[in-house]
Amino acid sequence: MADSHTRLLLAEPDPATAAQFMAAADHMGIRTDWCRDGAETLLAVGAEVPTVLILAAHTDNVDAARVVATIRSRSDVPILVGAAKSGDERIVREVLAAGASAVVARPYDITTIAPFAGITALSLAEDSVVTAGPIRVNPSGYETRVGNREVQLTQREFELLVYLIKRRGHVASQSEISLAVWGHSAETNTVAVHVKRLREKLGSDTQHGQFIRTIRGAGYRLAPSLCA
Repeated sequence: MADSHTRLLLAEPDPATAAQFMAAADHMGIRTDWCRDGAETLLAVGAEVPTVLILAAHTDNVDAARVVATIRSRSDVPILVGAAKSGDERIVREVLAAGASAVVARPYDITTIAPFAGITALSLAEDSVVTAGPIRVNPSGYETRVGNREVQLTQREFELLVYLIKRRGHVASQSEISLAVWGHSAETNTVAVHVKRLREKLGSDTQHGQFIRTIRGAGYRLAPSLCA
């Protein structure tokens, strides 16, 4: 569960996108306030600096780059800019030059945002048991089982597994894993080594094959059949 003082500020012009994100954040116990345009965002940050600002690449009244530059001149609050996979290259360059902390995919994934607020994959899992096929993980007891077999994992391996399970078969990039598990950008080799060790410990079976799959050039995911 998130700390009670954690507060996200979402600057998002689309009500449906905002509602989806806020519902996911609320489920994780994270407070989120919503602003509809750039001007409203500047007023909100001036009144109370959030833990993290999530800012759409396209904002009304005041454009995203100006919002970032104005806030950055007064605060080091993490500013994440949500952009589409293509078509926003110019805006991405502008917001990064203005001082944005990172650019994230929009629509948003709360597991990508949360590490900037100091919330790890393990805390997102709360105390509930999570499962994927024969894999069963109990965060409260740091217990992992594959079928009837108990698997001993390090803390990083454990949090990596929790994160991949919560992705429900979606590909997680190296940078997303770094932020979720380490809370900051980690070296590519560090992530690869931990994935390799976790893969070896979990093993495979005849129904699902190898439990953790490498998607060349994109990242890692659980076998889709585990999340069906």
